[in-house]
Amino acid sequence: MLAKVKKVIAYMEELAPSSIAMSGDPVGLQLGNPEAEVQNILVTLDPDLEALREAEQVGAEMLVTHHPLFYNKINSINENYPAGFLVASALRKGLSIFSAHTNYDVAPYGINYHLAKSLDLPASSGSIVEVTGSEQLLKLVVFIPAGYEENVINAISRAGAGKIGDYSQCTFQISGTGTFMPGEGTEPYIGSQGQLAKVDEVRVETILPATRKKEVIQTLIQAHPYEEVAYDLYPLALEGKTIGLGLFFELKDQVSLETIIKKCHEELKPDALRFFDAGKDKFSRIAICGGSGGSLIEKVVQQQAEIFISGDFRYHDLKLAQDYGLALVDAGHDATEWPGVVFIKKYLEKRLEKENYDTGVYIKTSASKGWQ
Repeated sequence: MLAKVKKVIAYMEELAPSSIAMSGDPVGLQLGNPEAEVQNILVTLDPDLEALREAEQVGAEMLVTHHPLFYNKINSINENYPAGFLVASALRKGLSIFSAHTNYDVAPYGINYHLAKSLDLPASSGSIVEVTGSEQLLKLVVFIPAGYEENVINAISRAGAGKIGDYSQCTFQISGTGTFMPGEGTEPYIGSQGQLAKVDEVRVETILPATRKKEVIQTLIQAHPYEEVAYDLYPLALEGKTIGLGLFFELKDQVSLETIIKKCHEELKPDALRFFDAGKDKFSRIAICGGSGGSLIEKVVQQQAEIFISGDFRYHDLKLAQDYGLALVDAGHDATEWPGVVFIKKYLEKRLEKENYDTGVYIKTSASKGWQ
């Protein structure tokens, strides 16, 4: 059984919901048919000509990328220009292209989480450098016949409900009496047509991210014994997990600039690495941001970071860091994002295998020539 493009999109929405992307960012399905079946997927950082060629080599009908195909607006598909030729080539190949960009940058388990892990920083304990929003939460209330509540709770918990911090299956339950009269044409699980039924029921309240609403409700209806399920959804003023750009760490043990640079070379393998030594021998307050982090220097300084690892630092970013005495390591835009891209490949493989799909997942192996 092959997965469809829309199934792969659903998996990616769980990892990095498009609703948390920054304003104006073109994320999601960039090209293709959501109903198309996918034999193979190629995961890559950029939707470029090299990726298209490698997709053809591995028989991939879908690209899953971090950087969007249509990040810069194009007014025509003119094959005399690189953007037009790229789009036309993808169309001829029948290739679907999906991108998770700033939504994956700010997701709790996105680009920065995996960059931190690759550098042996305590990813789960990092604090966000610049908060861009928070997870929207909903309260679900459902009425279940007594004795069936455990099965339903287990099912909706697996679908994403009932999580508060590091706790799962969080619910509140009240027992009571439910009444209903099955009408003509119904097939009631309990009771008979035309007769008022009184049933011992349990009111179950739980919480869920708004991004998991569709999956949780579908699972609830499938797991619930009733033909018609009585449930309510309420918006909550309570904020969920904060999301944002970059991560900041305060380490127990100090680490040298030489050790940090060596780790970046070994784990990220950048084409080129630049650094600014602010004159400090050891560091315990470290900030990171995958991709381009220059805009976060002021935020990083506010958190009293001593060194900032990112990519694409400009001359004026360097001057600002010098003024603040902030050490910089520029390990490259692409190199600092690839750990998160590699995770997407593993994530999709695991999800597809779990649901018994035969769709294969590959990661781009051909190296783009970059800075020397």
